Amino acid sequence: MMRIITGKARGVRLQTLTGETTRPTAERTKEAVFSMLQFELRDAYVLDLFAGSGQMGLEAISRGARHAVLCDASGDAVAVIRENARRTRLEEACEIVRMEHSTYLRTARVPSPFDLVFLDPPYAEVF
Repeated sequence: MMRIITGKARGVRLQTLTGETTRPTAERTKEAVFSMLQFELRDAYVLDLFAGSGQMGLEAISRGARHAVLCDASGDAVAVIRENARRTRLEEACEIVRMEHSTYLRTARVPSPFDLVFLDPPYAEVF
């Protein structure tokens, strides 16, 4: 079970994709990351480039980030991200993008530099 750990959407359970193509960040790992970043999140502009379920970007918004771009190449992942944004009621602070990471990085026009970037690509990804 994945959930938002704390903040505005604390305790909301998140959907995840079934199968082996997307592996969610472990709850313990997510908790450790956000424990280290807790003072960096206020009003941050966040990019979650291999968003999967959107849990990292949504957690950041829940904890005070201003905006998050949640990008994934998979249509199934984007559908799950949209549902999780709806469930957490954080959709207004999200931009959900279906695009390959390399295309996004080459073509994105963002209004502000990102303060924080989450990169957790699939294990089998070749760069």
